[in-house]
Amino acid sequence: MPAVSQAGAFEDFFVAIKFDDEYRLKSLLLRGMDPNTVNEQGFPAIVFGMMQDSPNAVRVLLSSGKLNPNQADRRGETPLMVACTLNKPEWVAALLEKGAKQGGDGQWTALHNAAASGSLESIELLAKSGVKIDVLSPNDTTPLMMAAREGREAAVRMLLKLGANPALKNQAGYNAAGYAMKANRKELAFEIMKKERALRTAPLKPNKTN
Repeated sequence: MPAVSQAGAFEDFFVAIKFDDEYRLKSLLLRGMDPNTVNEQGFPAIVFGMMQDSPNAVRVLLSSGKLNPNQADRRGETPLMVACTLNKPEWVAALLEKGAKQGGDGQWTALHNAAASGSLESIELLAKSGVKIDVLSPNDTTPLMMAAREGREAAVRMLLKLGANPALKNQAGYNAAGYAMKANRKELAFEIMKKERALRTAPLKPNKTN
């Protein structure tokens, strides 16, 4: 099969992704188009496909052995972060399998995005892969705070069940309950405060003796 020519190939590539044309996309990749190509707006092909809600194109790109699962877009968002924001756990699972990194303290991470969007399946997948539940953003915001700020009650409960610390505060001085109150989610705020109080007053477990 002849190699893809640069003339017109770039445009054809992103048109195929936009219109979810998996056959055209496969043809271009087989002819040498780089799956990590970035469009004129600064979005890698797979992120563009996710944003266009082109599931067939995303699947084709994910199947490419040359795909970089950690390539960030112009905003600093990785494919894993975008998949979590869009509540697409099937993409989250595929990216984790391809070695997508979740990020750590001092960064906005996929778990922050999953919490903010209320993507329960994504939170569960990230937790099973070993993510730090209280991972801190650049301003020390935790995923629990993000879920509370957006009023994602089920996500808040899941994160608390996974061991998130409701007492932590970020650099703005807010904890999770504070963000829930700010979002006018008083019942959620009281639920978080109740959990925090229970953790604070819980008796210490005795040390085990041999």
